[in-house]
Amino acid sequence: MKKLHILITSISLLFFSCKKNAVVPDSAVASLSFVNATVGSAPLAANFNNQTIIFSLLASGNKINYGASNLFSPLAGSNTISFMQATDTIHSLFTGTLNLQSGGIYSLYLAGTTSAPDTVFMQEQLATHGPTDSVAGIRFINLSPGGNPVSVDIKGQANGSEVASLSYKGRTGFRTYKADYSTPSYIFEFRDATMGTLLATYTLNGVNNASSASLTTSNSVRYRNMTIALIGGGTAAQSAMLVPNY
Repeated sequence: MKKLHILITSISLLFFSCKKNAVVPDSAVASLSFVNATVGSAPLAANFNNQTIIFSLLASGNKINYGASNLFSPLAGSNTISFMQATDTIHSLFTGTLNLQSGGIYSLYLAGTTSAPDTVFMQEQLATHGPTDSVAGIRFINLSPGGNPVSVDIKGQANGSEVASLSYKGRTGFRTYKADYSTPSYIFEFRDATMGTLLATYTLNGVNNASSASLTTSNSVRYRNMTIALIGGGTAAQSAMLVPNY
């Protein structure tokens, strides 16, 4: 089996460079979400600070498929991070150094294409929702390279009713949407902002779960924040994906 300088972990903090059985306080770590929107990519594995692991033994949950995200909890401070594709374990798709604050919440969107990889990195400033407010926070990001700016609307409303224009790598802030028993779902439409052509849709279901109309079903929307991203383009069909935030 080929050993590679890769260390993948989930939120269980498996990649700490600590003494055996050492306890790392929560304040010493950050939250870092990786989103794989790189057109044409195979599942990605993350390499933190040149640690070593046997690639062939990595669990599927530690590989980030195209159109998916994964949450990690690295130690705060300077972290060198690179990504390799499962189909090319010799070359890094992306390598960079991230400076993370203790307790900070971050997102790294891997965009572009395998021949021209790109990234969007941000420290999150998440919206807060009071316990008496039946709402959710939703934002939009355009990760589809090579096309015109896009608009976003709710199906049945005017083009651009939610976002008039988003250039590639452009994003909105979190916006508040009702998440009570009166709203079962939202259907968001991404359109070419110039031509009005429909590019992709995303249906957010279960908005009214665990409400006065349904008290036994859990609600993964209310009080939460989430990102809806337009991905694809070129060799990959455009689509929209959901990225859970907090």
